[in-house]
Amino acid sequence: SLGYALNHGWSSEQMLDHYYGDTTAGTQPNDIITIRLESASDQPTVAGVDSGAMVLVADDGTVTHVGQGRAIRLTSTAGGFSVADAPDCSGPFVERGGLIDAETIRISTADTELSGGAASLPAGRVVVGDWDGDGDDDLGVVDGNTWKLFFDGPAAQDTPDRTLTLAAGDQVLAADWDGDGIDTPTSFTAGQWSWLNDVSNNPASSSATFGASSDEAIVGDWDGDGDDDFGLHRGRRWLFDLDGVGAEEINIGYGLDTDAPIIGDWNGDGIDDLGFVRGSVWVRRIGIAAPEENLPQVPFVSIDRAIAGDWDGNGVDHPASVVNGNADLTGPTSRLIPRLNPDLPLEETIHRCEAVGVQRFYRGELRAVANGGRQRTVNAVEVESYLRAVVPQEMPASWASIDGGTGAAALETQAVSARSYALGENRTSYARTCDTISCQVYGGRAVRRNGVVTGNEHPLSDTALSDTAGIVRMRGGEVARTEFSSSTGGWTAGGVFPSVEDLGDDVDRNPNHDWSEQLPISQIEARFSNRTLTELTVTGRNGLGQDGGRVTEVSFVFGDEVFTMDGDEFRRAFGLKSNWFSVDWQLVSRRTDCICPETWPATELFD
Repeated sequence: SLGYALNHGWSSEQMLDHYYGDTTAGTQPNDIITIRLESASDQPTVAGVDSGAMVLVADDGTVTHVGQGRAIRLTSTAGGFSVADAPDCSGPFVERGGLIDAETIRISTADTELSGGAASLPAGRVVVGDWDGDGDDDLGVVDGNTWKLFFDGPAAQDTPDRTLTLAAGDQVLAADWDGDGIDTPTSFTAGQWSWLNDVSNNPASSSATFGASSDEAIVGDWDGDGDDDFGLHRGRRWLFDLDGVGAEEINIGYGLDTDAPIIGDWNGDGIDDLGFVRGSVWVRRIGIAAPEENLPQVPFVSIDRAIAGDWDGNGVDHPASVVNGNADLTGPTSRLIPRLNPDLPLEETIHRCEAVGVQRFYRGELRAVANGGRQRTVNAVEVESYLRAVVPQEMPASWASIDGGTGAAALETQAVSARSYALGENRTSYARTCDTISCQVYGGRAVRRNGVVTGNEHPLSDTALSDTAGIVRMRGGEVARTEFSSSTGGWTAGGVFPSVEDLGDDVDRNPNHDWSEQLPISQIEARFSNRTLTELTVTGRNGLGQDGGRVTEVSFVFGDEVFTMDGDEFRRAFGLKSNWFSVDWQLVSRRTDCICPETWPATELFD
């Protein structure tokens, strides 16, 4: 691909079309991908975090707090996982006692206790909104038609900062209808919406019609334009009216009829997401039209009503609860919310305790998996974050800066190939792919050896990924498993994809387009019980490329005995770079104990 970029001016699209016949360009969402960490197989899962909280989330959603800046060791047993913890990876690990009954345990960093704390509220229905436009949410209480608004964030007081009147109706909400950053009181009854235009002492009101008597009203900024839109929860259907004309543009199914909807911006992207409370569990997901990610479930112990708000002004909404008239703004009982944020500081990123003095950092989360009597360790992370640590391992990121940036097309080709290969994999029920050359080389975000951190990502490959975000190669409605190699010699080997001529392989920076090897006769004879070799001949080729192409058969003559190998077996047996080579037996001199010509052109013997 580098040769095609530099010498032929090809784009990444041209290269992908050329190399992967019968495929077309497509896109895939940035979903979570799971990677089995092979070096951890059949071992306890040992992980840590330098700073911040770490939690374990079991299959049933139970959250266990590990501690701040701790290490954890999970060992699969007949009854579940035993848990031991330590100050850091160096130990000593102390068993906590008891077992966690689960087949999979997710190891995640967590949002720590929020600064909001608890707020004592007057009697009434609690409502959340940013009444003063300062960027963080405040509390309000609705008593009959009286709305009592508190402007000082989550620390509500007995005396409200503003008291307004609006017919409360069946449901009370708050929404920023005009995009000025200030929420206003809103009510809903049987499809009729009413709201105050501002929170001044004598505000005007507006109204609209959308929905029916059995609907639950929801509001949120569904399209990221800065103002809130109408929404309805109808059974298990969610309806969204983005333009305010009273008809839904989006209608999706999600959850159960009995779920209580909760709306919030769970990832801080400026677009509100879905959530609901089911029994004693809080369930959230990213997106509305095509949800991309289910977030870890968070349990409640005691709750009258679930609410959500951005209590610290960071753009992310957090779960909170109301119990007996008191708002607990620190979140669920655990006060820790597991997160898959891929862009945490390194010290807040989960690392695997890999060896003495060695910690490997992974974006996303780690998982301990008990599968068929064997323990596995898995990294779960967004596809694009995973690829950040794959692409620069498969192709030098520096190529993107060659010839004023012309080489960037090669890196973009690799980005699409690596993305497609990963999403075309489906190794096991618990891991889509793995982290070795059996799949793709993946070393996580960074590795720390005896205190020295080495990153596995690169800004130039990051750019190639962002410029091709989500693009894959498709075939038959599925993502194609796009295998790739470092050098073809001038023709691809073929197999799943048609073999094609590869003119791009002949580039000055490629040391493997032409190559040669000296192979001692004694090494060959040792392979065949020290018989005396009298002749070595290529007797079969695939017909593609110089000298007839790749070797499909080699014949060895030892006096009256003849043996054969296929080209791949010969390559592996004698350490050649490929199965595309030639042998000029006529120039062999046994006095040198070597299959080599007396006068040796650079590519004449094995090339």
